Amino acid sequence: MALSSRYEEQELLCAIASGDERAFCDLYAHYFPVVFGFVLKYINVPALAEDIVQDVFVKIWEARNRLTGVRHFPAFLFSVARNHSLNVLQSVSRSQNAMATLSHHYQEQRQDDEVLNKDYSIFIEKVLRRVPPRSRDIFRKCREQGLSYEEVALEIGISRNAVKNHMVSTIRVLREAAYKELGISLGACVLLFAFPT
Repeated sequence: MALSSRYEEQELLCAIASGDERAFCDLYAHYFPVVFGFVLKYINVPALAEDIVQDVFVKIWEARNRLTGVRHFPAFLFSVARNHSLNVLQSVSRSQNAMATLSHHYQEQRQDDEVLNKDYSIFIEKVLRRVPPRSRDIFRKCREQGLSYEEVALEIGISRNAVKNHMVSTIRVLREAAYKELGISLGACVLLFAFPT
């Protein structure tokens, strides 16, 4: 659903406030990409950022009865996303072990020849067999070769946004597999295994 005017958005918010799940899905689909990019600037770990964005939309749904009083929804949404991102960072910083792992993760990002943790690599390879070849190739270029979305887009001749969509789709498959098979969120996997982004 294209939210082409504030009037349409207000109608959508009213529908969500009354419990309309389809309207909420429309809102989610419209805002997810831009909120994901916003949160990624704070977190810098795509999988963890995606978990945070989903948490943000859960908060929005849980507080849906207050949406009719929101005058400018984008500002409200980004405020919730920023606050939750900062809370997650603060929570991580309280744990010395998690902070050390996160620090190690950022150090690995700056190295050209990085090898994934063996156990996590096995898990990744198994799950990657479930995604389309193009998505798998893009994931490997971004994660294993350390290429940016722009670099991958130029290399294979598609838009940066298309690369990001492939990554979001693949990360969703990985996150669901991590939860079902390992019993943890992919965000937790990031902190445990510190793979490059």
